[in-house]
Amino acid sequence: MDRRSKLHDREIQGATSHSSVSPATGCFRLITPSKWGAKVANCSQPLRDVPAEYVVIIHTAGSPCQTHRDCHNEVKMIQDYHMNLKGWCDIAYSFLIGEDGYVYEGRGWRNEGAHTYGYNDLSLGIAFIGTFVERSPEDKAWKALRCFLDFSVKIGYLSPEFIMLAHKDVSDTVSPGEFIRAEIAKWPNYKHSLYNLNRGGQETSPIKKIN
Repeated sequence: MDRRSKLHDREIQGATSHSSVSPATGCFRLITPSKWGAKVANCSQPLRDVPAEYVVIIHTAGSPCQTHRDCHNEVKMIQDYHMNLKGWCDIAYSFLIGEDGYVYEGRGWRNEGAHTYGYNDLSLGIAFIGTFVERSPEDKAWKALRCFLDFSVKIGYLSPEFIMLAHKDVSDTVSPGEFIRAEIAKWPNYKHSLYNLNRGGQETSPIKKIN
């Protein structure tokens, strides 16, 4: 294991502490699959590029959660649905964020997701737990997202020049809802929906899906 990998592992281990805020991040807790009670996954396809080039912001379109117990249960139910009914190898998302302020690891930083057609192999799919067509997530969830993105850049799993997209920018869906989309549109890494980056890095307008 090289020095960089050892640094990543130490920082990630700190971030996954269930009992205290990680000194590596200072502002969020990361709950690993074993901590939230995940089933054993059977995914083997890695992301095309690490660090990832894109972040896609999603909502799960289910029930929100404000307590650790409820969020653990909701993530488990989502995984059950994706694996048992959809037939996927694991929960679709790279990470999920609850209104308890915790970040829940799904497929993680290195594995291809099943969240956004055309972007699964080059993006982190981050899903707010719940349905947010009528309101925005609570502040602690937004804080967790900001801290998590900064941390992911710091440890080398997310490009410092990453492009952030709302799910609906590149898919025919209401996800993640206009409240979330309006908020991330203020962030510097957000790419306005009138433009889209294809895999060659060229801007296209209007949006067309990446195949």
